[in-house]
Amino acid sequence: MKLSSYQNLRVPNFSVHALCALLEEADLDWQSALANAEIDLEAVNRPGGTIPARKELAFQLQFVALTRDRVDLWIRAARSYTLGSFGIRGLALATAPTIEAWVEAATAMDYAPALLELAPLRKPDGTVTGIECTYPDSPKELIPFSVYRELCVITRLLTWLYGGTFPFTQVEFPLPEISPEALTHVSCNIDCGSATLRIRWDPKISTRELPFGNAFQHATWIKADTRILETLRTTGDWPHTVAKAIRAAPSFNRTLVNVAAALQVSPRTLQRKLELAGKDFGRVRDETLSDLACDLLSNTDHSISEISRKLGYTDPASFTMAFKRWMGIPPTAFREASRYRAMRASDQS
Repeated sequence: MKLSSYQNLRVPNFSVHALCALLEEADLDWQSALANAEIDLEAVNRPGGTIPARKELAFQLQFVALTRDRVDLWIRAARSYTLGSFGIRGLALATAPTIEAWVEAATAMDYAPALLELAPLRKPDGTVTGIECTYPDSPKELIPFSVYRELCVITRLLTWLYGGTFPFTQVEFPLPEISPEALTHVSCNIDCGSATLRIRWDPKISTRELPFGNAFQHATWIKADTRILETLRTTGDWPHTVAKAIRAAPSFNRTLVNVAAALQVSPRTLQRKLELAGKDFGRVRDETLSDLACDLLSNTDHSISEISRKLGYTDPASFTMAFKRWMGIPPTAFREASRYRAMRASDQS
């Protein structure tokens, strides 16, 4: 991924929030680091917030400057990353049915923190044998921190997915030496001084079913992750694209900020695009949630509580009030009327 494209994205505030906490705990000047990166503290502490990627990158450089030779803090930073940090992509990774499917999903990412690029390592017959991390556009001073982060994040996630000790066979580490703190994540040969970070494993396990995998859910989240941007690229229809983003994950994408992050634009740009199409976000969201609610009430036996949770409401009463505002009647009355119409249509046929 090129530097120019990364700088135009907005990214979740997870990384900056975690790094700030580490700096504060270590009694390092996190406030000046934020100011130098031109990041407002409110944006860091707001749940579900996003930050311009260029500012995230600037803050990571500040973090590295303050933590030189503090690999222990770099490793703790890596541990703060969970699959939830990656949004819908994280759900796709968490449900991967095999290691090979995980690698395919991970390497298909079209953006990543610190300008990371991932590629699968394969045998001549195509079998996946590992994963490679490179940093073609990353500032040189950021690479050591990024290497430790990717080593810890990838090995930790694969161990969790595997449900036990993961059979790593070799790590090629692109630094002159590796800190002892990082050795707890792998129990295999580590060769320092390589050209890139490569993490290898026994190829026989790449196609083995994972204990937490689910092929159907994995495919669903992969589609949700890719179709939004594909629709936008092919149609340029912003209201339609926003509606698809909400349909893909209604409990996540209920806010302008979250949808803007999913579409990789700023909230202000997204609102402007919708206004040019004669729409506003609240209207598009309500229309989409209304359609989803009507479909679930008419075509499923899900309870009102289940439907309210699927649509991201904290309690059924809030959903009922919203539905009455959309349709003029409570959801229970709508379901009864829908079933009555279906029964009448069936009798007439």
